[in-house]
Amino acid sequence: MASVRILEGIGVGTRAVRAEVLRWSACKPLPAMSKSELGAEVEVNTLTKAIANLENQYVAKIKAASDKDLREILEAQSAFASDPELADMVKDFCEQGWDAASALQLAMGEFKSLLEGAGGEFGERVADLDEIVYRLIQWMSGESDETILPTTGSFVIVADDLTPMDTIAFTDVVVGVVTKGGGPTSHTAIVCRSRGIPAVVACSGADNLVNGQMVVIDPDASQVIINGELESATGDWWAARPRLSAPVIQVMANVGSVADAAKVHGADGVGLLRTELFFLDHKVSPTRAQQVKIYEEVLAAGPDGEIIVRTLDAGSDKPIAFLGLGREENPALGVRGQRVAATSPEFFADQLHAIKQAADSVKATGKKIEVSVMAPMIATVEEAEQFSKAARAVGFVRVGIMIEIPAITQVISQLKGVVDFLSIGTNDLSQYLFAADRVNSGVAALLNPWQPALLSLLESIATDSAKVGIKVGVCGEAASDPLLAVVLVGLGITSVSASPSSVAAVLDLLSRVDESAAREAATNARSANNPRDAKAAAKAALESYHG
Repeated sequence: MASVRILEGIGVGTRAVRAEVLRWSACKPLPAMSKSELGAEVEVNTLTKAIANLENQYVAKIKAASDKDLREILEAQSAFASDPELADMVKDFCEQGWDAASALQLAMGEFKSLLEGAGGEFGERVADLDEIVYRLIQWMSGESDETILPTTGSFVIVADDLTPMDTIAFTDVVVGVVTKGGGPTSHTAIVCRSRGIPAVVACSGADNLVNGQMVVIDPDASQVIINGELESATGDWWAARPRLSAPVIQVMANVGSVADAAKVHGADGVGLLRTELFFLDHKVSPTRAQQVKIYEEVLAAGPDGEIIVRTLDAGSDKPIAFLGLGREENPALGVRGQRVAATSPEFFADQLHAIKQAADSVKATGKKIEVSVMAPMIATVEEAEQFSKAARAVGFVRVGIMIEIPAITQVISQLKGVVDFLSIGTNDLSQYLFAADRVNSGVAALLNPWQPALLSLLESIATDSAKVGIKVGVCGEAASDPLLAVVLVGLGITSVSASPSSVAAVLDLLSRVDESAAREAATNARSANNPRDAKAAAKAALESYHG
C-alpha cells in the first residue's frame, strides 16, 4: 500500500475531492537580454504584430469565458497589453538598441515598479504583466507550450502557478487545483472560488507531485493528501446540521461590476461596491455625468437593501492614469485610498455627488435601496472626520470607513459621532499587520485569514466598536469562507460581505448556528498557534457543539 503524505498550503473552497494529478506545462525561461542586429524599425514592427495577435487572443478568450470573474481578469489584462504607453516605452528601448523581447522586458519592469506593493486590486495585477510579457515573447519566438487536457476522467491540475489564460482552458475534467505559488487573493484563488473548484494554493510541496498520483484536496484543512482517501461526502460538511432560523448576522455581497451586481441572490444588500474597478482603463478623468451613469447601472442591477459604496481606492499606479500621481518607492505606503482626495479634490467631489445623484435616481424608480459611502485606507481620526464631513455635506445619512491600517484600530473610541459604521478589509489589514506583501507568494502563509493574531485583532476591533455603538462588518476575503464567517460572528462582528459566488454557502452555514456556538468556535480558533490549527479547532468546536 502506498504511503500517505500530507502537504500544506492555503485552502480555497469547502468541498474535498480525490483525483489523479496532471502537471501543467511549466513556463519556459525568458530569453536573455540582448541587443538587436536588425535595427529598431524591425524590432518595433515585430512587437506591434505580437501585440495585435495577443489582442485577438484576448478577444477570443473573453468571448469563450463563461465565468464572470475570469472574464474581468482577462479584460484587465487586455487593457494592459494594448496600452499605447506600453508600446511607446518599448519603442524607446528598441531605439536604444535592444531587441523586441529585451525592450519588452525592460518596459514591463518599469510598469511593475509602479504596481508592486500597491496592494488591493492593483498590486495583484503584477502577475498580469508577467503573463503579458510571456505571451508576447512566445509569439515572437514562434513557440507554444499550451497544455492539452484529456477529454475524459477527473484530474487535479498541479502547477507553480496558473494564469487567467491557463484557467480559461479548464474543462469539466478539472476537479481540483494545487499551486506552489499564489495566495488567498491570487487569480488562481479567485477563479477557483468563483467556479467552485477546490484548491490549495501556496503549497510548498507541490513540486513533489507527479503525473498519475492520486491525491485528495481538502481545502477545509488546507491540505493535499498524497495517496489519501475521501472520507466524507463531497457536499458541504455542515449540510447535516439543522437550520435554526435566519442567518445569525447580516450577509451582504461584494460587487465590482454590473455583472457582479446581477449575480447577487439572497444577500441583504451590498457591503462593498468597489468603484475603482470601473476606471482601470480610463486615461481621462470621467465627468460627473459619466460617473452617474456608471453608478446608476450597477445600483439598478444589484439587490435591494443597503448598498455601501467605497470611494476610489487607488494610488500611485498605472491603471488609474487620470489621477496624475507621481511614482513612489513603495506605493502601498504612499498616496493611495482616501489620501488621493487631497491630490485630486475635483474627482473626489465629483464622485461623492455622482454616487448620491445615482442613488436618488435609482430610488426614484421604486427600487428599495439605501446607499451609504465609506472611505478606504483611513489611518487617523482626522482623516475620518474630513471624509465624514464631506460625505454628509453631499447628503449621505450613513457614512463609514474601511479598517485596513492597524493605526486606526487603536483609536476606535474616538470615532463615536464621526462615523456610523466600520468595514474591515482583511486583505490589506493582514498585509500591514504582518508586514507581508500580498502579491509575494513567498509570504502568502502570513496572509492566511485564519492567522490567530488577525483573529485577535478582529475581536479587539469588534469589542471597541460595540463600546461606542458603532456597527462593524467584514468585507475582506475572510468573509467568503463560511466557517470563518461563523468565527467572525463569535468575535463580535455584526455583518459580513462575501463574493457573490460565496454568498449562498455563507448564508447556509450562518442559518445553522447560533451566537453561542459561534463564540465557542471563535474562542477555540483564536487560542490556536497557527492558521491550520485555528481552522481545525473552529470546525471541531462547531461539530461537537450541542447548545
